[in-house]
Amino acid sequence: MPEPTRTGPDPRRIRRQPELARELDLLRIRAAAGTRKAKVTVHDLAQLAGLPRSTLHSYLTGQTLVPSAVLDRIVIALGASKTEQREWSEAWYRLHTTDPAPVARTAALPFVPPARIRGFTGRANEFARLDGLAGEVSPRAGLVIAAVCGGPGTGKTALVTQWAHRCGERFPDGCLYLDLRGYDQDPAMPAADALATLVGMLAPDDAVPADIGVRAARYRSLLADRRMLVVLDNAVDSGHVRPLLPGTDSCMVVVTSRDRLGGLVARDGARRIEVGALPQPDALELLGTLFGAERVAAEPAAAVAIAESCAGLPLALRVAAERIQGRAGLSLMEAAVEIGDGPLDWLAAGGDARTDLRAVLCWSYHRLAASDPLAAMVFQQLGGAPAGSFTPVDAARAVGVPVVRARCLIDVLERAHLVEPLSPGRYRMHELLRAYATELAIDFDSRPVRGDAGTRTGIPSGSGHM
Repeated sequence: MPEPTRTGPDPRRIRRQPELARELDLLRIRAAAGTRKAKVTVHDLAQLAGLPRSTLHSYLTGQTLVPSAVLDRIVIALGASKTEQREWSEAWYRLHTTDPAPVARTAALPFVPPARIRGFTGRANEFARLDGLAGEVSPRAGLVIAAVCGGPGTGKTALVTQWAHRCGERFPDGCLYLDLRGYDQDPAMPAADALATLVGMLAPDDAVPADIGVRAARYRSLLADRRMLVVLDNAVDSGHVRPLLPGTDSCMVVVTSRDRLGGLVARDGARRIEVGALPQPDALELLGTLFGAERVAAEPAAAVAIAESCAGLPLALRVAAERIQGRAGLSLMEAAVEIGDGPLDWLAAGGDARTDLRAVLCWSYHRLAASDPLAAMVFQQLGGAPAGSFTPVDAARAVGVPVVRARCLIDVLERAHLVEPLSPGRYRMHELLRAYATELAIDFDSRPVRGDAGTRTGIPSGSGHM
């Protein structure tokens, strides 16, 4: 006996995208029964389903094929029964496989982060922090900003890229990614160029406004009510990213920088997530992933020595693993001895500046030297501290300033992630930073003295360290 024809919404009738839009309209009418409204409004449904209005509108009008998981949220918000939910799900799969010309299925959703890196290891705590912040994104709650900070080579970009791919469903309108080149061999990207690139991602067929103020307004308008992830990678400092912040609470922004982004935290409400060296178990796991867990198990002491010489930095560990794999017959113990004798030469990565550890470290140093030459001098003079650590008194003696001034200079180095506190009043550099600072000091001391002004700048030529 055939089932009676339904007078209201019936997802079993759906075969084409316009039919999906029509049946959703009928479901909105039914859900509004008993109210003074003809049907549930887009505004009300957006709040019930936790979706941006502009995105929801494109789904309800058939402009874009609604993702299956999002359709479930919509029909549940509109009061569909368990049986009806199953019918709506079946209708979506039927439509997805039979509609010969679905409208704008994916083109309207930019998703542009870099590819995930193979063998990514660790960072469970950092992922949990990012997940928690993503859960706070909601209308009228304030823009959620994650300030992911750490020194050179700690894997900030890899972490954020990995997370962006993992959390795609949280941001149904897509993900924007932009490398701001704050610490790079090329000049940092100006705000005007960054805005032009972001507007181009969001509206590739539109002309980019010439005026920077109009360009910023256009960028914010394109993001209004969208639920998007915006990744601003490799920023110089807080001022570098502030013009690029969306004006809507429905987005989340993740900024990475070698700076601590104190201004973004204080003024814009960002939450800081520090990314440091990998703990030894994670560093050994990464080495095992890269050149075989059996080799790590066969020479555990050598593997630990390699991890320590690489200061637990993911980038250094990856370069070391590549060098070891490229030299047939090299034991881990032999590799550990060679790395220990000259870590920066061993981790040179064959001329690739963005992978060469010396070049990666020098970008931080040269930016520091340009902004605070005396702090740069403290860095280079204390790399060879006999005890491997130093105090503000040591810094004061090294550059001939009062202890109070030396504390301020160490604060500058700490904000740049070039030193780290070891205990109250005592600081250290990790192995690779110490090696680089020692090179700088030797280079500086070997040059002819040019008088007081020359000896106080602390800026070596740097030609051998780029």
